[in-house]
Amino acid sequence: MLENQIVQKSSEISGDQSGPEFVQESTKIYFDPQQAIADFDAELPEVKEERITDPRVANFIRHAQVLMKHREYPLAMNLLREASNKDSKNPATLNMLANCLDKMSRNSEALIVRKTLAQVDYGFESLHGYATSLYKSGRDQEALDKYFEALAVLTDESDTLFETYKNMGNIFVRQGDFDGAEEYYNKAYTMNPQSDVLLVNFGTLEVQRGDYDKSLYCFRKAVEINPENDKAWVGLAMVHSQFGDMELAWANIETAIDINPQNRTAVHLAANWGLRDGKLQKAIEALQGYLASVEEDEDMSLVLINLLCSAGQVEQAMLEIERVLLWNPDHKEVRNLKKKITASQKVA
Repeated sequence: MLENQIVQKSSEISGDQSGPEFVQESTKIYFDPQQAIADFDAELPEVKEERITDPRVANFIRHAQVLMKHREYPLAMNLLREASNKDSKNPATLNMLANCLDKMSRNSEALIVRKTLAQVDYGFESLHGYATSLYKSGRDQEALDKYFEALAVLTDESDTLFETYKNMGNIFVRQGDFDGAEEYYNKAYTMNPQSDVLLVNFGTLEVQRGDYDKSLYCFRKAVEINPENDKAWVGLAMVHSQFGDMELAWANIETAIDINPQNRTAVHLAANWGLRDGKLQKAIEALQGYLASVEEDEDMSLVLINLLCSAGQVEQAMLEIERVLLWNPDHKEVRNLKKKITASQKVA
């Protein structure tokens, strides 16, 4: 098991990644409609679902599969609705409908579909899908119950079993049951010891336990497997900070932000450390990059405003205040901050 490896090497001092995305193919421009139709038809897969008795449903599904392959999810949804109108309890239709809704980040609707699928096609895969939707919705205990139910009816090995064990481990961590988390992480590890995502989870578990040597080993292994795993770099930064090596911690956190400017944890750490270590400009740039890449985050905007004020960049702070108030004119804390800045400018 992983723990045995960690113990041996500890003196050297660890919806929605649930599956591969369809590959986006290059766009081809057609001038001949007949050729376009012929090429589209050539891509249509064979539908092997034996329970599809209506040929119209099979045809809708075949075309929806091609559209989903090319990420045309709204168009695929139209066909899947038509298929559902013909046969509302067909498992193939319901499964594709749920997958399409997941791709469109319509998680609450996907949850309803997966609940129905689990009722009409009771088995491991359907129960796993329903449990994962509950998991993504933050309904941890319900998700855990459904994962256990899925495992109870498992008869053969499944490609989704790794994700089942991993997610169960995550739930146990959030519930504070670290021994339960370790048990299910180890089960997942036996199935895929090269998962950088799982190694990050192991590292986070050891941070919760206060064993920073083990967590450092896990995060390092995750980075070795996948140098682009920004969460692993954040984990390394937190552990090196705990050890007092701030130079290395800063290098790790900057790497995480370079890889993923939308990593909120990394940016928030940079803001806190920037204020503490007198590296305000680094923290400001990280926050500005983050806020430019997300639709809105009022809490992080407030952090940026305070950093700008601390750096003496009052005009920039006022611009950020106005931007927040455009989103939320009733934000009391930002409105009060605006009044204080305006008053101080008048006095000056």
